[in-house]
Amino acid sequence: MTRRAVILDGNPQVPPGATADGRALLAACGGNTGNLAFRFAVSAHLPEHVHLPWSAPVERIRAAGDVLVLPLANQLGPHTDLGEQADKILATGLPVIGLGLGAQAPDTRTPVVLTPGTRRWLRAILDRPPAAAPNLGLRGAFTEAQVRRFAAVPGIAVIGCPSNLIALDTDIAAAVAEGFRRPFARIAVTAGIAHVPALRGIEQALARLVTRTEGAYIVQHDLEMVQVARGEFDALAPEQVRRITDYVLPGATAAEFQAWARRHARVLAGIEAWMSCLRRFDFVTGTRFHGVMLALQAGVPAGCIAHDSRTQEMCVTMGVPVVEATQLAGPITPESLRAAFSFDPDRFRQARRSLAARYLGILDAAGLAVAPALRRLAA
Repeated sequence: MTRRAVILDGNPQVPPGATADGRALLAACGGNTGNLAFRFAVSAHLPEHVHLPWSAPVERIRAAGDVLVLPLANQLGPHTDLGEQADKILATGLPVIGLGLGAQAPDTRTPVVLTPGTRRWLRAILDRPPAAAPNLGLRGAFTEAQVRRFAAVPGIAVIGCPSNLIALDTDIAAAVAEGFRRPFARIAVTAGIAHVPALRGIEQALARLVTRTEGAYIVQHDLEMVQVARGEFDALAPEQVRRITDYVLPGATAAEFQAWARRHARVLAGIEAWMSCLRRFDFVTGTRFHGVMLALQAGVPAGCIAHDSRTQEMCVTMGVPVVEATQLAGPITPESLRAAFSFDPDRFRQARRSLAARYLGILDAAGLAVAPALRRLAA
């Protein structure tokens, strides 16, 4: 008998009213538009599901389905305290699966520290599997090592991020490999945030590259950057505009920066439209993983500039082209980017198929209806 999936806090469709301003948009996306990527993937993989927010009453959640499905991100770290979610999971009494959990640390050599609430949340998931099989899918080996520090159980499997499994019926590896052989005439940047001193030089070089190639500066987070990309300068204090200008485009006046942002910066709140936009460019790069991943899913060459454990781990796990921020020396040009990033289509295909099989194993063990295209890819 097929079980019904209840996807908690994983709706990839942003309500029309939530696009009224940047603050509402970010709230609808969980603080980062990149979250829509893995939400979109999980929703597509489970054709028979119900979306509910964490705020839904326990009785409503329990009545809506048979298995809780949690699309996850970098919840493992000192920045979260998920005790209330742990209480909600336990109160429903339903079995649960988690998909795409990652650990957040400065690098993959630094163990994560968890708050008591997040420890309880982790146990609440692992103690409620739908079957005698893994019920928690992880982003990579680093996260696996961290989970095992807190819970010595067999209920985990490395699956990468579900966003790696959006384009299921096309050979995206072939398209990306072909793109790497062409000139990078137009470049889109997955923009960072304006308060990370270590990345200032890279972000400025990428912004210059956007100007030079008539590219795009695609923002995912935080609120100030989203407001800039949406042209909501009236919502920002003059000192905020000055700080962001100095970080992204030093030397520009406020008026010049606003004109530049209106020409190049944008926020995309729908995955299909996002991928369609990225197909207009020859290469996509930056410090935001999901912006890079969506380019690859669209068959566009892309590479991630890793600056912490999250980005490095996901790229290594899934065969995504990656270079560490500390390794980018000298001017950043289309030519230097081509030299910095490499793409192995065979490794990407092999990793993708293997990760898809583990991911499918979690869904099948939970007894959920699964999209046929995912099953074909994992075969």
